[in-house]
Amino acid sequence: MIVEIMGARILAPFYGSTIYVWSSLITSTLAALALGYYFGGKLADKRPDMNILYFVIGLAGVLVFFIPFYSNPVLIWTDVLGLRFGPLAASAALFIPSLFLLGMVSPFAVKLATHKIENVGFRAGSLYALATLGSLLGALLAGFVLAPNFSVGSIINYSSLVLIFIYLIWRVIR
Repeated sequence: MIVEIMGARILAPFYGSTIYVWSSLITSTLAALALGYYFGGKLADKRPDMNILYFVIGLAGVLVFFIPFYSNPVLIWTDVLGLRFGPLAASAALFIPSLFLLGMVSPFAVKLATHKIENVGFRAGSLYALATLGSLLGALLAGFVLAPNFSVGSIINYSSLVLIFIYLIWRVIR
């Protein structure tokens, strides 16, 4: 959620805060998550490995880290598409790669947390509830604490460092 909300702040100086910007961000986010859920589920069934899960989290962190660095060239490149399709192309280019990887996390977590088939519903429900609470806290944190007090680039970079830190902690403790 932090990446999505900050996405609006990245696109707004160039495209405004229009319905096209918000629709583009939501569309890109949902498309990335849907693809991530699908391919993450396939990969989790094929290779249910905690190392892969944490690698995906770390790689997502690296991709998030670079968003502020390539956002201006992407915004300039997508400007030719106008105020309607420019935000869609920009949000797809900027956010789909990292959000796709983050979408892979949930099915991996379900697969790795489920040891008996009769518990899969409870495990999936518990993990999705936890993920949704995390998104809720991330949305509140982004809008009410981070955005008023820090630059967009700093927020994006610190968010990415949290993901990378999670990966590094896994590498140390495993």
